[in-house]
Amino acid sequence: MEYQKLLIAFCFYSHFILFVHQSQLTYAGQHLCARDEAFYLLQFQQGLTVDLSGYDCDYEARAKTLSWNVTGDCCQWDGVTCHGFTGHVIGLDLSCSFLNGTINTNSSLTKLSHLQRLNLAFNKLSNFPLGDSISELESLTYLNLSHSVHMIGEKQIPQVLSNLSKLVSLDLSSYYTELKVDRKTFRSLLQDLTNLEVLLLDNTDAPFELPKNLSSSLRYLSLEGTGMFGNISEFQIFHLPNLQVLRLGQNPLLTGTLPNFNRSSNGRSVLELDFFSTGISGKVPDSIGNLHSLWYLNLQNCHLSGSIPESIGNLTAIRELILSENDFTGNVPSTVSKLNKLVRLDLSSNYFRGSILEYIDNLTAITQLTIPDNSFTGNVPSTIGKLNKLNYLSLSSNYFEGSIPDIFANFSELSALVFDTNNFTGSFPCSIATLTSLVNLELQNNLLTGSLPSNISGFQQLQALDLSFNYFTGTTPPSLFLLPRLVSLHVQRNQLTGKLPNVLKRSYLGYVLYRSIDLSYNKLQGEIPNAMLSMSMGKLDLSHNFLTGFEKQEWHSEYLQYLNLENNFLQGPLHLSFCDMYSLEFLILARNNFSGSIPGCLGNSSISISALDLRMNNLHGEIPRFLSTGLQYLGLYGNQLGGQVPRSLVNCTSLEALDLGNNKINDTFPIWLQKLPNLQVLILKSNLFHGPIGDLESEFPFPELRIFDLSFNGFTGTLPSNFFKSFRGMMDVDEEKTGITRSYKGSTRPCTSINRCRRDYLYHFSLVIKGNEFDMRITSIMTSVDISSNRVEGYIPNSIGNLSSLVLLNLSHNSFRGHIPAEFAKLQQLEALDLSWNKLIGDIPDPLSSLTFLEVLNLSYNHLAGRIPLGKQFNTFPNDSYCGNPDLCGFPLSKECGNSNDSPLKHDDDDDSFFASGFTWQAVVIGYGCGMIFGLLMGGLMFLLEKPKWFVNFAEDIAQQIAAKKRTRQKKRRQRHGLRMN
Repeated sequence: MEYQKLLIAFCFYSHFILFVHQSQLTYAGQHLCARDEAFYLLQFQQGLTVDLSGYDCDYEARAKTLSWNVTGDCCQWDGVTCHGFTGHVIGLDLSCSFLNGTINTNSSLTKLSHLQRLNLAFNKLSNFPLGDSISELESLTYLNLSHSVHMIGEKQIPQVLSNLSKLVSLDLSSYYTELKVDRKTFRSLLQDLTNLEVLLLDNTDAPFELPKNLSSSLRYLSLEGTGMFGNISEFQIFHLPNLQVLRLGQNPLLTGTLPNFNRSSNGRSVLELDFFSTGISGKVPDSIGNLHSLWYLNLQNCHLSGSIPESIGNLTAIRELILSENDFTGNVPSTVSKLNKLVRLDLSSNYFRGSILEYIDNLTAITQLTIPDNSFTGNVPSTIGKLNKLNYLSLSSNYFEGSIPDIFANFSELSALVFDTNNFTGSFPCSIATLTSLVNLELQNNLLTGSLPSNISGFQQLQALDLSFNYFTGTTPPSLFLLPRLVSLHVQRNQLTGKLPNVLKRSYLGYVLYRSIDLSYNKLQGEIPNAMLSMSMGKLDLSHNFLTGFEKQEWHSEYLQYLNLENNFLQGPLHLSFCDMYSLEFLILARNNFSGSIPGCLGNSSISISALDLRMNNLHGEIPRFLSTGLQYLGLYGNQLGGQVPRSLVNCTSLEALDLGNNKINDTFPIWLQKLPNLQVLILKSNLFHGPIGDLESEFPFPELRIFDLSFNGFTGTLPSNFFKSFRGMMDVDEEKTGITRSYKGSTRPCTSINRCRRDYLYHFSLVIKGNEFDMRITSIMTSVDISSNRVEGYIPNSIGNLSSLVLLNLSHNSFRGHIPAEFAKLQQLEALDLSWNKLIGDIPDPLSSLTFLEVLNLSYNHLAGRIPLGKQFNTFPNDSYCGNPDLCGFPLSKECGNSNDSPLKHDDDDDSFFASGFTWQAVVIGYGCGMIFGLLMGGLMFLLEKPKWFVNFAEDIAQQIAAKKRTRQKKRRQRHGLRMN
């Protein structure tokens, strides 16, 4: 599209060149071709092949050289132009002729000494045509090699090109392979070719400073994407007397400010200015209004700021005004209403405010109005209905409010209506349903209510419909699923009820449409129709509804890649049809009531599953022995799975998260997982794991691990001193580069492709945070080590201090002994530290008071002694953080420190009085707030009654109440001290 516009402009500015040559064209029927020149052309033809595939040409393109033959008059050959009187070949236009090969320096083309115009654009040539021999074409005035050179070897533009002194127009632009031009050649092209009026070097490799002296003949100069650098304010480029078109876009190293555009003849002749994606900064000068002839201005993605000058209204000839992706502020001046020839207005991604829609109703010629990502306010006035030539209208991501006016009946050309992420209220405008040319409709993230229109059969061209994150009610209209071209349907996060219709349009004109349908977070009921799992579905998300089953248990979903049925009321065994979905990459069935075992066929080599989420069901048996080697996430938390961890997981080298928590797995620590290079999350909590954790053997074990949870198991032995030494995922975490969170920042656009789904799906896991368990999504900054409620003994490894990005550390309810490592002071990101119910001795290291992010500290029930550190966060912790350590003193305890209490007391390291046989975490959590006696009594009762389920639930409720009260006290204390709150 951009190149077509460039060609149109090029023809407009070089019309006088064409006029000069009109009188020289061959008269129809005359045979004036020189025999030797015909021979040279045939030789040139034989040196190239014709390849009809892989060209960026329109449907009218043809292989012109195929019409050449030895018996015909060469002046009649396709693409050849002869002089009307002499018969010499003066023009050769072989653009888009599907030519493939090399035009060597000894090519017969150099013998066409009268050649004035040569166009080889859009072909596949393996070097620069003719190389240095191109200088032999001394009569050339027009040379176009754009998009033609796909070079393998030499990429240099020959220096002798600057010897073609008669050149008026030179086009070397290329979007396929970058050409290189050295400094001398580059300067010669701009300075020595004094007759040059048109120069295009787009996307060539010319990383040189823009010369300050240029040929005064230049009318059209395009140096887009050439790597130019320097301060544009110093160049004389804006003072060229004949300059009409200047394109310097995609050169981010070009800096400086926009010049003052004086009232001069040059100012009246400038037609196009394009500085897209340059480093130009500062404000738009008021003198911009002097460019009365300007019809195209592109300042997209620069570093411009300030307000738009009122003089913008003087650009009465302008047709395209693009100011997007800058830092403009303030109101858009009302003088923009004078631009009644404006066809395209793009103000997106700035900081504009106020109400713009009230004074643009005069822009009746406009076809594209794009103003998203600003701070515009107000209502959409009904006068916008005057802009009925619009084909693209986007008001998204602003603060517009009120109802959307029902004024679209006459917008017959509208193909995209994008009103998402505002504060619109009211119902769905009925006139939108009459837009027969509409391709894209986005109304998501608003406050719209009411039911959806029952008849939207007029949307015959609609491909994408997004009504998500609103308050639509009623049933889902069956006509939504019958639209012939619809590819993406997103109506999630509404209040739709009823059953899913058993209809779905499968194809359009014989082509299968791979649809993406998202109806999650509604109130849909009943069974999932078989049509929803048809062969034409690419993504289907019906999660968080009230669905109870499947219409059938046999599906033909050959192309389904993403299936999310999480949080419904589905039950029964996992059907083998899931194994027939050969393209399936995401299977998410969590939070249902599926039973039985996990089908072993999910590990077939033909299955490409990368995320398998079966959490919170009632599955039993063992984990399949073999799973997809491309697996990235395996979530089995909260089932009844037993047996051992399958050793075949070591072959899943892409595995990033493994959550086997809250099952009945009876195994030793799977030390072999240390070899997985991408593993970031390992959760084995609440199982029957036992035995020592063991020594790590790999040179770099668990290199990316960030969440490590072994809590509530039966692990014994000691932690090796170097156990955490290589956990690089917890050391100096770069929030911009790490993490397996898979969402687009700030994006609300739907997941319409599998690559997009891969980024949008966020892995879930269960984690205890500051005493409470949460089902949460993994974020890039979450780092946690939890080995609590095991029987690990020995010293706490000092190497934990190397985990500089650690946020949560829980080693409670073990048998750790010795001192609290002073290296913990290096954990400057730590927010929660729980070392309670161990056998730690000595004092609390003073350097721990430097942990300014620490919000939860629990050191209770150890053998600690001495003075509690003062300062910063330590001034906010309550008594509960230290109870069960009778030899501690100082604030916040009532026990004051004296000479007899200043030094730590020695205790017998073999004292197991706090860990009598049979006391588990359910007992100690009841006595967590220093209610020791009550906790011991309840623990004994639970031991005798074999931990009845009702009592465990009662104990957990009590624990949650205690934790809530503790958080309230803590919050009040911190508010009094004026310290940081979470």
